[in-house]
Amino acid sequence: MRSIRARSKVTAAMHTSRVAVALALTCAVGTVALAPGCREPLAAPIAAASPGDALPRSGGTVHFASFADVRSLDPAVASEAFGGSLIAQMYAGLVEYDFDGSVVPDLAERFELSPDGRAYTFHLREGARFHDGDEVTADDVKRSIERALHPSTPNPFASFCENIEGYAAYAGGKADALSGVVVGGRYVVTIRLETPDATFLPILAQYALRPVCKSAGARFEATWAPCGAGPLKLLPGGWERGRSLTLVRHDGYFRAGLPRIDSVTFAFQMPIATQRFKFEQGELDAVKDLNQSDFVQFTSDPRWKAYGEFDAEKEIWGESMNVEHAPFDNIEIRRAVAAAIDRSKYRKLKAGLLHEANQVIPRDVPLYDPNFKGQEESYEAALAHMANAGYAYDPISKKGGYPGVIPYYTYPQSYPEYSGQVLQQQLATIGLRIELRLVSYPAYLALTRRRGRVAISPQGWQADYPDPSDFFEALFHSKSIADEDSNNTSFYKNAKVDDVLDRAHGELETATRARLYGEANRIICDDAPWAFAYASRRYEVHHPYLRGYRTHPVWAYFLRDAWLDRTPVKALAALGLLGAPTAPLGGLR
Repeated sequence: MRSIRARSKVTAAMHTSRVAVALALTCAVGTVALAPGCREPLAAPIAAASPGDALPRSGGTVHFASFADVRSLDPAVASEAFGGSLIAQMYAGLVEYDFDGSVVPDLAERFELSPDGRAYTFHLREGARFHDGDEVTADDVKRSIERALHPSTPNPFASFCENIEGYAAYAGGKADALSGVVVGGRYVVTIRLETPDATFLPILAQYALRPVCKSAGARFEATWAPCGAGPLKLLPGGWERGRSLTLVRHDGYFRAGLPRIDSVTFAFQMPIATQRFKFEQGELDAVKDLNQSDFVQFTSDPRWKAYGEFDAEKEIWGESMNVEHAPFDNIEIRRAVAAAIDRSKYRKLKAGLLHEANQVIPRDVPLYDPNFKGQEESYEAALAHMANAGYAYDPISKKGGYPGVIPYYTYPQSYPEYSGQVLQQQLATIGLRIELRLVSYPAYLALTRRRGRVAISPQGWQADYPDPSDFFEALFHSKSIADEDSNNTSFYKNAKVDDVLDRAHGELETATRARLYGEANRIICDDAPWAFAYASRRYEVHHPYLRGYRTHPVWAYFLRDAWLDRTPVKALAALGLLGAPTAPLGGLR
């Protein structure tokens, strides 16, 4: 995805009484220990049917749900993280991410990089099959890449592929084929680049360029029935838009014995409270959409601790300050904000799911440096920066500071609504007065990404692919500035930073890349177009009978190795070990 989408909404109603408001805030963001009335006690995990050392077996249907939805199952046009994870199960790529986040061969049995760092040659596995039974060949790879990058295809990832040789002519409609993708035989394909590019393999491991069946044709058509070469395939009629998706096992998958499950169903737009209820009833096998009070319960209950896991921390948040807009066109004001923030207060609003952050890179993204100093809280330094800006503030008399009120745009029923109140209190102590303005999420996106409209706003970025370039270039390179829908919401431009980032992008040697990104990090933290605040992660819990399932560093769901080992729901209910099932999601398990 190119940016953070809407966060999950709190479920507590915000009533007019002070008591009700306090309780709703407590349940929504967990500002204190779990309050009475937020949630009922947890049910016990549903145990596996076999001993701990049981051998994996095939069969059964896995059930998941999400408050999110899926707009497309075509890898060439999908954009949201949730849908992308489902697509990654349906379409195998030349390469894939392993559980360490490294790029490894997948449909390609192996690959080589040319001595000049500009050409990757992939040798495909012979006999790998699409869902329709056709063999995957090098011609399919070239056709799929050209289909995904054709100018008529609304591909949100196309800009990541600009370094492929011939892309400009092809995307501009001046060439009928992409010259940089060369078929060298039935099972050999080479992708040539204009310049060496350290991000190419991580981008290729994403889903946008993954091979699609011949039925997809050479050009994107919205009516095409999804068909790839991944471990799971779409059940005919199995996608009810806005409601559910059913994927079934691809028996022709090239990894023998996988996947083990018969099918998986995803229910969409399901409220978080409903998800937890159905999970405890055994109607969902895992749950990822947890509010703060649920998270506290699951992580503090010894019965559940062994069955929960955090995903990778790959999302950064901060206060984005528009360097073209007063008062944040003054670097000293921006430095004052970065020094005034007590990041521990942000963390306490959502303890366990957030960590303080003071730099560009989240800690689970490659080349993160835990020893990097970054931005630091210092009230004295913040006051000094205000004085240097010409707006000295006296905390005793509460006189001075910036004379105007600064609008702060965010959206309702979100974590930034509450963290914005913390920021408001902290900046008031140095003479900066901000006023929270709540708008709808679409309006928030439109306003904060439009040039000249918003002075300061909360912003976040989640990794499109696990590499620091995805954060630095999207958020702080001048090429990411646009008058509308600008990813660079601070409209920050620094020629030195641009040069360092461009060199790091093409550098293949890891130590040199780390040094270059460290240099860019230092400049950005000092210039403070963002006051970095926190990095976030998610927590997922599953029943013990869902075996072989673990969180993946890139994909929200990775089901290739999962298998079911459970007593059927009806048998558990008959034994009095489970409450009466509610509105079954389908499938005897």
